[in-house]
Amino acid sequence: MDIKTNIPKVNKNDLLDAVLEKLKLQFGTVDVGFFVGSAKYKGGKDVTQVARDNDKGTKKIPERPFMIPAGNKAANKTINITVNSIAGGMDEQQALSRAGIMFKNAIQREITNLKEPPNAESTIEKKGSSNPLIDTGLMRSKVDWKLRPPK
Repeated sequence: MDIKTNIPKVNKNDLLDAVLEKLKLQFGTVDVGFFVGSAKYKGGKDVTQVARDNDKGTKKIPERPFMIPAGNKAANKTINITVNSIAGGMDEQQALSRAGIMFKNAIQREITNLKEPPNAESTIEKKGSSNPLIDTGLMRSKVDWKLRPPK
């Protein structure tokens, strides 16, 4: 004997969006990147400005996007792990903190692995490295995350 029910099918993406919205409203969000005042280079330039200049490019520095590509590469895995952690009983603040760490690591990996466009030969000679986004290592070390409380 067949029993028919009218249980609606749940779209996984809709469910994920609902969970993320609930997290945002109840527990806030995670900001990941560079925070003004966290560090300055010799000469006084804030690390946030150096990161922006490298990511977006300037008249003298070619565009080397690393923020959005890193986020795109890490998004699905990070979101799924966060949602599954909460579904498994992890505290929401801990799960969001875990997401912040995962995105931070993704940005640092992208900074390390980016090779294009390459540095000019004169730049390579000056800094002794061919990695376009690493000179002193300060920018990479200052990628960070923080929880932003709900509004």
